Amino acid sequence: MPDQAFDVGGGDYQNAGDVVTVPSPLPYIFAEEKHADRQAREALFCTFNADLGFFERAVLGVTQATGARVTVVGDLRMSNPDPRAARNAGTRYVHGLAVPPTAGRAFHPKLTVIVGPARALVAVGSGNLSVGGWHLNAETWTIAAVDRDRCPRLVVDAAEWLRSVARLCAISPPAADAMGRTAAALEALSGGQVVDTGHRLVHTSDAPIIDQLPVTPVECLRLYAPFHDARAEAIQELTLRLAPARVTLAVQSGHRTVVQPEAIARVIGDLGIDLEVVEDRHRSYRHGKLVEAIGYDGACWTLTGSPNLSSAALLKPVADGGNVELAVLARPSAPLFPGGVPIRLDEVPAVRISTTNHVDTATRATLLAATRAAGGLHLTFAHPTPRPVRIVASSHTDFDTWADVGAVPEGAVQHLIAGVDLPGGSRVRTAWTEHGVTRDGNLVFVTDPERTMFRVSDEPRGGSQGPIEILADARLAERWLHGVRQLAASRASIALPAAGGTSGPTGESETATGTPRLDTDPEDWLRYSDDAKSRLGTAMFHFSLGGFAALSATSTSYGSDLLQPTDLLSDERAAGLDGDDANTVNDDIDPSTGQNAELGGSRNADDESDPNDDNDERALHELRRVGRALTRAVRVDLAHLPAIDRLAVGTLVLVGVELGAWETPHGEQGWITVLAQVVETLDLDDMPAAIEANVASVAAVALYLIRDHLPTAGRPAEYLRYEEAAERAAHLVVAADATLVADYAEAISNSRGFPIDPDDVMRTAVMIVDDDPLATAIDKLEDRRPAWRVNRHADTALHVGGAFTNPFHAAAEALDAIDGAGVVAVWATGANGRWAIAARAADDLIRVEQRDGAVRWWHYRLTVLGDATRIARDNELASRVRINHGPLNRAFPEALTLLARAGIDVAAGPPE
Repeated sequence: MPDQAFDVGGGDYQNAGDVVTVPSPLPYIFAEEKHADRQAREALFCTFNADLGFFERAVLGVTQATGARVTVVGDLRMSNPDPRAARNAGTRYVHGLAVPPTAGRAFHPKLTVIVGPARALVAVGSGNLSVGGWHLNAETWTIAAVDRDRCPRLVVDAAEWLRSVARLCAISPPAADAMGRTAAALEALSGGQVVDTGHRLVHTSDAPIIDQLPVTPVECLRLYAPFHDARAEAIQELTLRLAPARVTLAVQSGHRTVVQPEAIARVIGDLGIDLEVVEDRHRSYRHGKLVEAIGYDGACWTLTGSPNLSSAALLKPVADGGNVELAVLARPSAPLFPGGVPIRLDEVPAVRISTTNHVDTATRATLLAATRAAGGLHLTFAHPTPRPVRIVASSHTDFDTWADVGAVPEGAVQHLIAGVDLPGGSRVRTAWTEHGVTRDGNLVFVTDPERTMFRVSDEPRGGSQGPIEILADARLAERWLHGVRQLAASRASIALPAAGGTSGPTGESETATGTPRLDTDPEDWLRYSDDAKSRLGTAMFHFSLGGFAALSATSTSYGSDLLQPTDLLSDERAAGLDGDDANTVNDDIDPSTGQNAELGGSRNADDESDPNDDNDERALHELRRVGRALTRAVRVDLAHLPAIDRLAVGTLVLVGVELGAWETPHGEQGWITVLAQVVETLDLDDMPAAIEANVASVAAVALYLIRDHLPTAGRPAEYLRYEEAAERAAHLVVAADATLVADYAEAISNSRGFPIDPDDVMRTAVMIVDDDPLATAIDKLEDRRPAWRVNRHADTALHVGGAFTNPFHAAAEALDAIDGAGVVAVWATGANGRWAIAARAADDLIRVEQRDGAVRWWHYRLTVLGDATRIARDNELASRVRINHGPLNRAFPEALTLLARAGIDVAAGPPE
């Protein structure tokens, strides 16, 4: 497989497996979007501070166009978003906040990840998520490209770092979840060949960055950072560790470097090292950080990324009071040092950071997140609330009006304000009174999980294509089924989860047969469902998981309401569409036009014949094609598909039954055989726990539908198929959910043409689970013979009452309704007082009948051609299979023994 090119325009490109140094990651995001396959699943932006207005104008649209969910994570203390510019936080993307464990320290990494099952982009740099960090400043970014075949080690390191930082910091729960999903996606994609590009990720999660640098002495150490610590501790420790012969320090002109020259002079003087200072007079603000070491052999290594030349960045791990920092250690082919005009150290102006004090978040009721939940508004705090506080909210569009929505007690870290339903994007903050003065806490956007989890690729192109449309247009059904067949042909065997070609969980998460099984891990399930949507389409995915109700609920498009910030100057949400023309935009032809050759030709525009003349015949022909296609999909392909795809095919078969896609339910080509095979194949030991209730509910509806259409007499092959399917699915239907059953059964009719009653389906499921032949027989007879009264007479006997004149006919029919071997009996009482008993044990049929006060006894031998009902109605057959025991008015031992075993006492008379 050739390397995947990441075209960034201008003839430059990056192959998968390459790692390059660039000034901004934005061109590479555009390059991913231009693939136009929307394969990306997660887009994560870690930053110190974020200009959300810039992000929404320049980055959000193109990132969403890659197909990814979007998450921004920034330092809580630096978060002060302008709600008029950030109009989509909490709805189109998650705006997360992070707090390091040590007060006053910074969440300072700059990481951008866009990852899907086919490709990923990992960028580690120096720029914040702002117009300066991504466009105007001189920044340094290291970009790693990866596909399923080639994965730089840097990508694996990034996944490990995401796991570590989520454990160290307090992070908004929706953002922490996104970081976990991103790490899992990177790990899944790194299952191919991991290549060593000479780049290594270093960070402060476990150890100081300085301890992770090479220890070989260097001839020259070159340093630049926009910020230095006041006592030059970082420079001191670097020179002590690396023992350079000389140090070259770059500063920027115009008082743009925060530095204390006197501290540096003192450190360098004490160490006796030669120091050169150069002034970078470039117009752009140089925000890129650099430690560059030149060895005595001329070899060079560099440290780039987020760390400044400060003790909190380079000398301490997070647990010991360091910042959260992320950097890349590399051996570049060319030096990165900016150079400049030589100046003396005493010519460098002393510049201090602004004395603005950040209030310790631990002393405030500091919000990390506000999330819409089923029961209300769920709040997460960075620390236990030091006092009781009120929560006030501002609506999405009314920026300056705040309303009280509830209270939070002292000591809360998580709190639910029940009954409060604020739309995503609303703003909330804490408020309290301190020494008679009203204080306000920090602002967070309300996150709507349903909307932030929505992907642009979930939005159907060319209109909805769901089962409702199938009911209206059979040609669309054929088109759908063709896609299912193509899927099966290209995926002969699939291991779960089907993301990035990994083999899925192992160890205890495997089934007894060794097949990977998905449990309740939300990351696994999300990856699994994303893959399913890409294969089946969003409409089919939702219909498979919730029937017609779920399909209707997802009919509203979330992809068309991207709100524009009020300061929007240009619309970059249509990134990558400049090369599209009318043909590519309209690639999906409306099947109703008949222009898709695969669906058959369309009517000629000049044809003046009445288009309704053969509509019925053509519709029937198309329906039969649907039935044949579904039959092939089930018999040939079904066992090779993932569990959710099998569920999708099962729902299509249910729709096909309702459409009349088969001529008959019976026979080898009937839909009962097809639907029974669907039921038997739904659970192949690879079913994710997340869809167990869905699969069980579809199985319950299918089994009810089969049983409802079984012949009323005899035990043909369809009975055996039903019994086999019910036995195979008994362990499954116990998990059937009444609400889901109602959703799947909607618009499906029973054998009498009435809508299926979900309660009937659940009763059928109970009977299958209980495996009680008499309960099943009662249910069958109540459906077939609503005028009869059917009751359990004993553990193995029924009593049937009705207006019938021949009670043995009724008893025989009821006896045949009781499935299974063993001893069973039916006592039938007619309106005229006559009664009869039909009892069965293996091949023996005992008949006892009272007529005109006299009781008569018969014994028959059951055969494959003669069940009890046929014997009761065919006198010639009855005479051939009768076993003679003498006079009919005399009871014989075999009959008395069998009846006693069935719990029937003839002497006591029929039951009431």
